Amino acid sequence: MPLYRQLADVLRKQIDEGELQPGALMPSEADLMSEFGVARITARNAIRELRAAGVIYTIRGEGSFVGPEKAPREVRSGWVFQTISNDLAAKVEAGDFEHDMPLPSETQLAQQYDVAKGTVRRALALLRERGIVYTVAGRGTYPRTPSQ
Repeated sequence: MPLYRQLADVLRKQIDEGELQPGALMPSEADLMSEFGVARITARNAIRELRAAGVIYTIRGEGSFVGPEKAPREVRSGWVFQTISNDLAAKVEAGDFEHDMPLPSETQLAQQYDVAKGTVRRALALLRERGIVYTVAGRGTYPRTPSQ
């Protein structure tokens, strides 16, 4: 049996036994990779299999949830991208990032905050709108210094 199916079976068992309740946020691909020591494609295929079986549903930028799409889902406080933006803004203002060094990459931030890259992009866009960071194409996103 392929590894992704074995992982899907483990997750389905957690759902069947109530460890993951209807409406609960499923572990992210990064969480599955870490917990089970599998590759991203294995985690992705396991989630895809559960989604195809109607056991979970996915909302782009928010994650996968237990149950059918019409099932209520866990309430999350605020938009995740705003929370990330606020956290990064506080770090920039506290001087946690050197002005001549880029912030972590979108991939690193997505893993750090356990979200999709699109969510990180929205957070960075909000920081740019607020004048807290600027982006240099192909080089990264940098904190603005007070004189900029």
